[in-house]
Parts: sequence; structure tokens; C-alpha cells
Amino acid sequence: MATLNATNLKHASSSSNNIVLAADGSTTISNLSGGVGKIKQVKTNTTRNSTGSVHCNPTKTYVDIPDQNVTITPTAATSKIKISFQQFGETSNSEHIFSFRIKRAISGGATTEITAASSGNKSGVLTMPLLGYEGSDHNSTPAIAHLANYIDSPNTTSPITYTVTVGNHEMTGYYYYNRTITTNDATSTELGLSWITVEEVTA
Repeated sequence: MATLNATNLKHASSSSNNIVLAADGSTTISNLSGGVGKIKQVKTNTTRNSTGSVHCNPTKTYVDIPDQNVTITPTAATSKIKISFQQFGETSNSEHIFSFRIKRAISGGATTEITAASSGNKSGVLTMPLLGYEGSDHNSTPAIAHLANYIDSPNTTSPITYTVTVGNHEMTGYYYYNRTITTNDATSTELGLSWITVEEVTA
């Protein structure tokens, strides 16, 4: 197999290099509008199967879900952060009154909720549990909440911690993460995995 050794490629009629090859294997293509984004680093939480519960109240105050957090330090202030998560669990009340947000905490800076804006009595949320089968006992019917490819612009090179939070819009209740409410040893009593993954996207 032959190998071509070169530092740049260009058309014979071009006045400048069209493709520049760097020593690390990356390329710069001159005529691509806006440049080409690339994934600089990927971080994910390390504990995905812990189980437990958190108490939610109807004051629109969201609470952290244990182990559902990850920290990333951007290499450039212009970087974008792509966020994805899955949250497995069961609610003590109807799923449609629970929702999820992301809390962004910049080291030495501000803490911000990533969510739609609330309006009047309408609750701003980021995502909600997917409604599937729901038993009347709210005891053995877990659901999954999912978020894919949300793009954040934190404008910092300080460490950023992203945390999945949960809230209840209407009444006091509990969210049981990575498990059903019941702990019976039965095939219908599922255990699940939850995770949050962030990726730094650079120009």
C-alpha cells in the first residue's frame, strides 16, 4: 500500500492551498463556509446505576438527582457544549406533573437553569417522562426521560458542572431514580441506568 506524503493539496489553477494537512492529522479546507466543527472532548458521569429517591414539592424548585452530573472544562470560550441525557425512574404521582431541567454551574461564576421560560402559571421545562403504560398503583411502572444534542454556549474556559434536576408542578411527591417504587423481587420490578454526557464542539 502506497503512502502520499504532503503538507497541502491544491488545484493547479488555484492561487492558494485548498487542503492543508497538519502534523496531528487534522485538515483545514479553505472553501468550507463557516469552518468545520469537531469534537474536542467527551465527558460522562461514572456512576449510572445508583438507586434512591428525591423529594419534590410544587413550588417549582427543582432538585438535583444524585450522580446525574458531569464536569467539563472547555478549551476555548467560543466552544459549544453538546448535552445529552437519559433518566430512568418512577414517579409517586402521575408522570405528566414531573419534569426535568439541566443546572449549569460555572466554577467561580453563575449557576443557571437550562429550560424553557415559565410564563404566568405555566411551567417552563426542558423535557418530561415519556408516557407509556402507567399502573394505577404508581408502584411498578417506570418511565424514561430523554434529551439529545442540546447545544449550550457557556462562553467560558472555567470548569462547568451540568446536573440533571427534577421537579413536580402540582403536588408533593417523590422521584425514584433507576428503580421502581416497589422493591419486590419480581420480573416486573425493573432496575435501570441513567447518564448524562457532554461534548465540547470547537470550530
